[in-house]
Order: sequence, then structure tokens, then C-alpha cells
Amino acid sequence: MLIDWFTVAAQAVNFLILVWLMKRFLYKPILHAIDEREKRIAAELANADAKKAEAQKEHDEFDRKNTEFDQQRAALLTKATDEAKAERQRLLDEARKAAEALSSKRQET
Repeated sequence: MLIDWFTVAAQAVNFLILVWLMKRFLYKPILHAIDEREKRIAAELANADAKKAEAQKEHDEFDRKNTEFDQQRAALLTKATDEAKAERQRLLDEARKAAEALSSKRQET
């Protein structure tokens, strides 16, 4: 069997042209699309991390305010309880004085 060198050379040239066309019109656009997708995913991940950090910051702020609110509520409750006890004692003293006054009036009569 004889080798036709012209056909071998033509097929080699054809193969090189095919490789160049594939590189030019297929591989570069696909690689470009992959790079763009990777950049978009990286940007979304960075955005997600930023939002997560912001959410954690807001959560910490909420916890701080909630703790502060609980302390204020406890202080106001203690103050109100003390004032109620003082008012109760004052009213009891007034009632006792009024009862003693009525008792002394009754005894005088």
C-alpha cells in the first residue's frame, strides 16, 4: 500500500485549521463564559458574606437593646413596687389615724 503524501499533508493542514477554528470560535467563548460565571458567583458570595455580617451586627444590636430594655423594665418594676408599698403604707397609716380619731370621738361621746 502506497502512502499519498499529498493527502497526509492536506489532512494535517485541515486538522490545524480545525484546531485553530475551534480555539478561536469555541474554546475562547466558553472560557470567557466560565470566567464571567466564576466572577458572578464570587461577587454573589461576597455579597452574601456582607449581608451575613450585617445581619449578625443587627442581631448583636438587637440583643444589646433587648438586654438594656430588660434592665430598664426591671428597674421600673422595682421602682413601681417600692412606690406601691410606700403608698400602701401611707394609706394604712391614714386609715389607722382616721380609725383612731373615730375611736377617740366615739369614746368622748
